[in-house]
Amino acid sequence: MKSLNLFLMWICLLACDFAVRASNATLTPSAKFSVITCSPGPDLYSLFGHSALRLQDTLAGRPIDVVFNYGTFDYEEEGFYVKFARGKLDYRLQDEYFDYFLASYAQEGRGVWEQELLITPLEKQRLFDLLIENLQQENRVYRYDFFFDNCSSRIRDMIVRATAQEPNDAWGFRYVSLDTLLSINRIEFTHPCAAGTTYREAIQTYLDFQPWSDLGIDLALGRPCDDVIGDYGFMFLPDSLMRELKFASIDGQPLCAEEVEILPSRLQLTANPLTSPLVLFTLWLALHCWIAYRNRKSTAHFLWTDRLVLIVTAVVSLLVIFLWFFTDHSATKFNWNLLWASPLHLLLLFTKQKPRLTSAFAIINLIGCTAVILGYFLLPQSIHPAVIPLSLMLIITNYRLYRNARIIEH
Repeated sequence: MKSLNLFLMWICLLACDFAVRASNATLTPSAKFSVITCSPGPDLYSLFGHSALRLQDTLAGRPIDVVFNYGTFDYEEEGFYVKFARGKLDYRLQDEYFDYFLASYAQEGRGVWEQELLITPLEKQRLFDLLIENLQQENRVYRYDFFFDNCSSRIRDMIVRATAQEPNDAWGFRYVSLDTLLSINRIEFTHPCAAGTTYREAIQTYLDFQPWSDLGIDLALGRPCDDVIGDYGFMFLPDSLMRELKFASIDGQPLCAEEVEILPSRLQLTANPLTSPLVLFTLWLALHCWIAYRNRKSTAHFLWTDRLVLIVTAVVSLLVIFLWFFTDHSATKFNWNLLWASPLHLLLLFTKQKPRLTSAFAIINLIGCTAVILGYFLLPQSIHPAVIPLSLMLIITNYRLYRNARIIEH
């Protein structure tokens, strides 16, 4: 699969000199712009689907059928994984022939839908000019933000700019805040969205098919993800953008034609509930409780299950701290998972000879874990349900450590 995708990308980069040929070009009256929506894939990076813009026209006597894709990045970029982890990964706008674009999704078994934009020739030309300017080498790269600036929201923004009453070409490729765009917007997005929906709730439907990814994302994303989505904010998701465009209008006329399925989906995304984190962590909790009960009179500093749960918690704690304080990800700040995944659990692994520190750290950890359980529905951040059995295990372990430390002290 990877070799085929690389081959298609190589062919695309060799063949698609569209940006060079299209500079200062004028579209014909028959030019057709469409929004392309691709269904979710089985991998985490493709789990939320994808959006792109398609242009069909005749340029210099040659038919063209190209896609403007805001969702590409360079795997071979120096320090790729470090930049990805730190939220410094740059995405770019890429033009590619539609046939190659479609072939990659057909090979993955993913569905593709098309919505033609029913905008005026002048608005099509403005959209075209904006995209061509964006394709210039100095403009095509942007700093990706999953909720606020991605392959889907960029399409929304470009359509708003192309249909605005006043020209705004001077903005170029710079990121323009949604509030600024709304001040020039003529499009009415009338699709009824669920009031009070948060960003975390909006992505949950997709994560149901990957329960372990769901856990990882819930652990990584902090309090900002529980903010309520404002006007037009749902369109960071490709499926939501397609629905919004379906009901959108401009000057009382539909913005888009009805969506047309051009590639049926052959994927059946499923998840095995028996291997979900909640089920497995509950079984782990049962084992932890049994071993703790069997060793209830033991004064050993650690049982093997204690050490295991402390190591797992320490890893989560370091991850949360890294994402909060050492990355540019706005969505990973103010993470309340540190209540139970306290860095003090890491320190407990090294305080065997210091009973006073052990008892002090254990008390603080007991308070944090208890607060998560008792305040599960009251905390300002949604906590993954699999955290409950983890917190109960930590309560048992911290209580044992506190009790044994007090025995040593006295």
